[in-house]
Amino acid sequence: MRNPIITLTTDFKTKDGYVGAIKGVIKRINPKVEVVDVSHQIEAFDVLGAAFALNNFYRYFPRGTIHLVVVDPGVGSPREPLLIKSEDFFFVGPDNGIWSFVYQNERITEIIALTNKKYFLAEPSSTFHARDIFAPVAAYLSLGIKVGEFGNPAKECFKLIIPEPELKRKVLLGQVIHIDHFGNLITNIGAELLKNNQIAGMMVGTKWIKRMVRSYFEIPENQLGVLVGSSGFLEIAVNQGSAQKVLKSRIGTKVKISFK
Repeated sequence: MRNPIITLTTDFKTKDGYVGAIKGVIKRINPKVEVVDVSHQIEAFDVLGAAFALNNFYRYFPRGTIHLVVVDPGVGSPREPLLIKSEDFFFVGPDNGIWSFVYQNERITEIIALTNKKYFLAEPSSTFHARDIFAPVAAYLSLGIKVGEFGNPAKECFKLIIPEPELKRKVLLGQVIHIDHFGNLITNIGAELLKNNQIAGMMVGTKWIKRMVRSYFEIPENQLGVLVGSSGFLEIAVNQGSAQKVLKSRIGTKVKISFK
């Protein structure tokens, strides 16, 4: 790999120096590697949120990028630390569902359970695998160490059960699976499910929304609208406001699309 990149995504925030410790470990092993902070603002313990965030950015990096993602409420448990290789990228982190979208969308070529302590920090903490296991593995990987050197082959990743939308006659039933920083409600309804169908409107909870648009700009200020967002999923938004607050919605809120 020439000019390798390691991306960092965690729920650590920046107050306590945890992110600094991870970067320090990486740079001590490979001072030349480029480290890119994607987000450290994932909600604490929100594995699905981390999986969704990863799905939004990983493919836009150069081939060979190493994506280090740690949202790890099971740290110290029997869940395995993994290194995953696809045709284009590497992924390092816990086997707790974070890789669900990657496993679904990428052609995986190798999955390695991280067992070779040669590439860990000495005496890893049972509470900070991001610093003591994942960071050094990512750093050594950026130096060109072969994937198989880090441990033994694993069968496959643990995958989250991401609810699938259900079509019943002219009604598509789904739910909110992510709420972004702006309060936009992202559903599990992909754009491909809307092809060749004309939408009459969407019901979110008990609120009926008829305004179907292509961009936030087309929604009148402080009003609700429905559009396909940059993630490829249908979302509910308020122009210069929060759909979450207006609709008092949360992850799991039911949505219903009616077709004409």
